[in-house]
Amino acid sequence: MNSLLTTVITSSLVATVTGALINAWMEYRKSIQSVRFDALATAIELEGYAITCAEKISDHYTAATSDGSAGSLLGSVPNLPKYSVVAGFLRPRRASIANRLLAFPQDVRQADQSIAFWWDVVGDPDAMHQEAKAQVSRIGLLSLDLACEIRKEFDLPIRVLVFGKFNIRKILTEAPANIL
Repeated sequence: MNSLLTTVITSSLVATVTGALINAWMEYRKSIQSVRFDALATAIELEGYAITCAEKISDHYTAATSDGSAGSLLGSVPNLPKYSVVAGFLRPRRASIANRLLAFPQDVRQADQSIAFWWDVVGDPDAMHQEAKAQVSRIGLLSLDLACEIRKEFDLPIRVLVFGKFNIRKILTEAPANIL
């Protein structure tokens, strides 16, 4: 009788602990997938922002080479889309990504302020357009690099941002030197 009681108690204890461990493991797996999905969504938003920056630079080039007949000159940094920084980004290895994501809107604002300085204080439209081109290029590259880092850290698929001859990284990299 004593051994039967011991067997029943041991079995119920093992079943309880095993059930709790399985539930915890399943919740952990769901959490990882949720964080990876959030990371993917954030990376895509940042890549979209980099594409917007490259489009604005191309539009600036079109305006500069057509004497304003087409396109429009740069005058500010494009508006940054909303993205989320979830708690899963704060794990020790990923804290630098969370830090960069949270600081990125301030980088965008400072870039816009730098452009505004050339217009408001100096009053030189050519210098302002040059600064706008440099800042939009810099912010676009920061956005693209941050998206690449997120994809690498969260083991997400690589996305090549080349659309025909429209190579996003190349446009952002060469813009300050080669585009009017």
